[in-house]
Amino acid sequence: MKEKDTLAGKFWQKWVEGRDDYEAFSHLYNLYINDLLSYGISLGFSEETCRDAAHDVFFKVFTEKKRLSAVKKPTAYLFRSFRNHLLNIQKRQHRFAPDFTFETYPFTTEITILDNLIDQEEAQRLKNIIKELLEELTPRQREAIYLRYMQEMEYEDIAALLNMNANSARRLVSRGIDNLRNKAINGDQLSFDVWLLWLLFASSKF
Repeated sequence: MKEKDTLAGKFWQKWVEGRDDYEAFSHLYNLYINDLLSYGISLGFSEETCRDAAHDVFFKVFTEKKRLSAVKKPTAYLFRSFRNHLLNIQKRQHRFAPDFTFETYPFTTEITILDNLIDQEEAQRLKNIIKELLEELTPRQREAIYLRYMQEMEYEDIAALLNMNANSARRLVSRGIDNLRNKAINGDQLSFDVWLLWLLFASSKF
């Protein structure tokens, strides 16, 4: 993700500060569109709604680039704008009350990393266990952990996205990880496999 952020920063700067570099804009779109869709679907929105929101975000980037020259972290900006657009779309459709927020909205995500590591039967077995573990977390904890370990965001950026300070974001992730660890340790013997798998792609980022 660090390499991706560096690349995105390069394309972002070329787009917002230079001439109409359509190739740079295209690279930005291709770098982020799948991540944004995955994030929106994890929040519980349909793929169609997520695409509408993502296209709204990129339309703004395309048409208002001069106003975006102060943005130094395109990843954080795009995710936050996308999240806000999802909220606005839902309010326009009157599917939620005007004061709807994401505070208690269920956050789910597919465990796809397993598919490339082990056979299908074993992957499904571990997916089911991980799903049970994740259900022990609050929606906010699941979302924060997703942003930290799947999108590799800094705590400051997670905080801005979730409308809290960086220390609160760090505590949110830490408590979520502690809950997962305790549940895995106190669970059945299969949970050791899950915790070992978690260490493969998460522990180095604590």
